[in-house]
Amino acid sequence: MGNQNVIFKIPEQNEQLMERFKTHKTLFNREILHGVLSIFDEVADQGDAGIRSLTKKFDAVDLEELILSKDYVEDCVSSLTPALRSAIEQAIKNVQEANLAMLPKSWERQIRPGTVIGENVVPLDSVGIWIPARKGPLISTAIMLVAAAKTAGVSKIVVGMPPLHNGLGDQGTVAAAKLAGADQFVVGNGVAIIAGFAQGTASIPEVDGIYGPGPGGIAAAMSVAMTYGKKSVLGIGPTESVIFADETANPLTIAYDLMNEGEHGPDSSSILVTTSASFAQKVEALLWQFIEETEEKRRQYLQHVFGMNGKGAIVVASDIGAACDFINWFASEHLMIVCDDEIERQVLARIKHAGEILIGDDTPFSAANYGIGITAVLPTNHFARAFSGVTSKDMVKYSTIGRLSKEALLEIYPVIKEIGSYEQLPCHVKAAEIRLGE
Repeated sequence: MGNQNVIFKIPEQNEQLMERFKTHKTLFNREILHGVLSIFDEVADQGDAGIRSLTKKFDAVDLEELILSKDYVEDCVSSLTPALRSAIEQAIKNVQEANLAMLPKSWERQIRPGTVIGENVVPLDSVGIWIPARKGPLISTAIMLVAAAKTAGVSKIVVGMPPLHNGLGDQGTVAAAKLAGADQFVVGNGVAIIAGFAQGTASIPEVDGIYGPGPGGIAAAMSVAMTYGKKSVLGIGPTESVIFADETANPLTIAYDLMNEGEHGPDSSSILVTTSASFAQKVEALLWQFIEETEEKRRQYLQHVFGMNGKGAIVVASDIGAACDFINWFASEHLMIVCDDEIERQVLARIKHAGEILIGDDTPFSAANYGIGITAVLPTNHFARAFSGVTSKDMVKYSTIGRLSKEALLEIYPVIKEIGSYEQLPCHVKAAEIRLGE
């Protein structure tokens, strides 16, 4: 395969760049949504049998059981090599520390004499975690989501995943989720399992929150689950990353950082933004060289991402303003900033939209994917303009608190009387009035 030119200049080539990413805003379309709704109906109607039938149809696996046995789960844990188990346990510890630091706490405060407000923060009773494995195992995703739920205090954590050809779950992913605190494991088609989490079946418990990444069908299933009163975070689609770098960055490490996210699959987005044309050319030359040295499966993914119809690009911006405008427009899942201190300050001051921001030459995407402890389950497809990554904050809910003294009630009684009267709700007014003896 001949190497494609992946360098685009902005603003001169804005049109070509927008054409390359024209499908990016559509994580799923109406056709996918319609299919997902049909799957929810089938699971509602047929329960476990529906999930088994859908798994045979879409995943080509004939399942006897949807639940993974406790013996199998324990075998998965014991099958880990000492080195991998140690790495998993360290990753879990780091994720727990990060989520504990972010976890909201209940509070009360007097804001006016006699008026106390606050929030009571409680964990969800149960969550369902979907861990995709279509393009390879995702131990890291299992660790991040399960540890976030456990840290939040969720008492029942159910993990769902696609079945292997033998009808079981990926051993390493099961083991990592178990060590992080998962209580139960189910396998089956992704959309069908999410439908099960939303509605409940004989094998799959109905839960209060459902989280996990995946392609358009999974994203659509999460949004449908919300109509069943389930908490979720939308827009967690195929991986994407943007790097802002200047001439002080090392083109060799930047080329590998582009490949870091590009190797996930052909639907990955991986973009370098720079103001230096010469730096862009150095990175592009190294990128194609390194892609040729990659093992075949990942090489094919990378060749597609950076090929004619992929979502890989090197963007040469006319100035920092144009660079930041593009970065904010793209609103990437992962953003890395590698440049000198003054430029870094300017860029950070302008960036508004990104799932995560990794700063400095020694903070590669892989460190955040596996080791820092911050979440890598982040919004994609421009959803970072409105949504955040999944952390312990998503595994809790808030009840607002209000407490008034009689004097404070008296102070706001005129507000109650006037607005209640205008809204033609006399009992609203009376409920306050009788307390004040008027």
